[in-house]
Amino acid sequence: MLESLRVLDWAQAVLGVAGEVRAGGLSMGGDVSVALAGIDDRVTHVAACVATPDWTRPGMTSLDRPDEVLDQGVGDRYAEWIRARLDPMLHLDRYRRGPVIAFDCADLDTNVPADGAERFKAALAARHPAAAARVTVTRRPGLGHLDGARDARLLEACVGRLTSAGGG
Repeated sequence: MLESLRVLDWAQAVLGVAGEVRAGGLSMGGDVSVALAGIDDRVTHVAACVATPDWTRPGMTSLDRPDEVLDQGVGDRYAEWIRARLDPMLHLDRYRRGPVIAFDCADLDTNVPADGAERFKAALAARHPAAAARVTVTRRPGLGHLDGARDARLLEACVGRLTSAGGG
């Protein structure tokens, strides 16, 4: 994710790209896009598909055994360093400027539960209500994690959020 900062710098310097940046991704790619918006104010819009801003992922289950809750364990020093500096849930103040963040979640997703996005929005609302108003969480009914990542309507909605004039 940190390399995204260099890519943006390069695009501006070498290609002359200027203006707002929109970021998006599926699953972990969406997680990274949300975190990027927290550390780079050039990122104005995010489409996070079947993703979460809570890197601890409480209640996360196995993809092939949704009744098996996965023990998240304890991260090594590198993982803890990254989380301490970049996990969106730990750095709500970084979002006070109000980037547009759209979470499209699969309602039946037990691997990356939608409640992480909902808790992020609620926690942000408690500190920065105007910023939280620019965060949307859409639950797509009947979809699990892999179904959501493959669902044409969900993916079209995410791409639309990045390509539309308003971005929301």
